[in-house]
Amino acid sequence: MHPIGIMADSHGKNELLLNAITALKALGARRLFHLGDVCDSLSPHLIIEAMNILSKHHVRCVRGNNESDILHHNRDAHLSDAQKAALSLLQNLPYTVDLGSFRFTHSAPFAYPAATKRPISEFLPLLTRDDQPDFSILFRGHSHRPSILELRQGAIEKIPVQPGVDIPLDRSRRYIITVGAVETASSVLFLPREYAVRFVAVPRHRT
Repeated sequence: MHPIGIMADSHGKNELLLNAITALKALGARRLFHLGDVCDSLSPHLIIEAMNILSKHHVRCVRGNNESDILHHNRDAHLSDAQKAALSLLQNLPYTVDLGSFRFTHSAPFAYPAATKRPISEFLPLLTRDDQPDFSILFRGHSHRPSILELRQGAIEKIPVQPGVDIPLDRSRRYIITVGAVETASSVLFLPREYAVRFVAVPRHRT
């Protein structure tokens, strides 16, 4: 399996979004995922541009809390055709995406509201059980702070994050990886063959 590029929380910063995509592709990423909050509830006019960027570069996206908020607040609004089209794009975003045993979501690997709004800390007692849930790695956004948690039965170990360094993972363990936020210049390259993860800085300006 080829390298996977993962980003989250670009919040309408579409130049940074494009920079993240470009940087991850340059490192060999053949699949790309955006883990929600591609837009911002305070800047809904940027939805179409953001979604066009994702479509052009074949980035799969899940729904974040900002997408959910925009849909909720515009549910009964009188909208133009362009606005309706933008909301339709958001409505079609899934809460989670699975790629084999790898799971991608905005916050927690469950349905709404856990998928988009609830902090992952609320679900750690459940996630540390060996029978729940059925992923080897959960990639998530939402908190904006890059981190790696190794899950064991009833225990959690925090693995230090080193930007730009390949961090090896144990195939017999389960992990929760928070990829950080594009708007704070963080993304992730996952190397399935090596079973390692690298936190990648997002360039602030186009190179």
